[in-house]
Amino acid sequence: MTMGVSLETVTTWLDNFGKVWRESDAEGAAALHPAHGVYRNSPFMEKPFEGTDEIRAFWERALVGVSEIDFRYGVPVIQGDRAAVEWWVTEMNSGEPFTLAGIFLLTFEGDLVVDFREAFVKQSGKHEPHENWGV
Repeated sequence: MTMGVSLETVTTWLDNFGKVWRESDAEGAAALHPAHGVYRNSPFMEKPFEGTDEIRAFWERALVGVSEIDFRYGVPVIQGDRAAVEWWVTEMNSGEPFTLAGIFLLTFEGDLVVDFREAFVKQSGKHEPHENWGV
């Protein structure tokens, strides 16, 4: 029988994810996954990024010109080894402000995420979350 992931493991992972995003640390982002991990940053991707090399390369490209990251996340919903959580980011991208809001679906293997799926929207400008966001 598989044990479920703990809230502490999920929030530690999310805190580390926010840290590597804020610090533009592609190597750190890849290290949040096992060697065989997969990452799908859009539900419309034909094929996810597979393995830490592809995940690192994605983050190297994605972080170009990005600064002033404010990453927040809501209360994770956990079932077994999976967690879902709302997230909210404001950032500067090539000197322009943007807000990204989305949902992560994370499947844990120990304290790493073996299957990372996300869906999000990106809006010009800096916006605050709506009432009852993240709960």
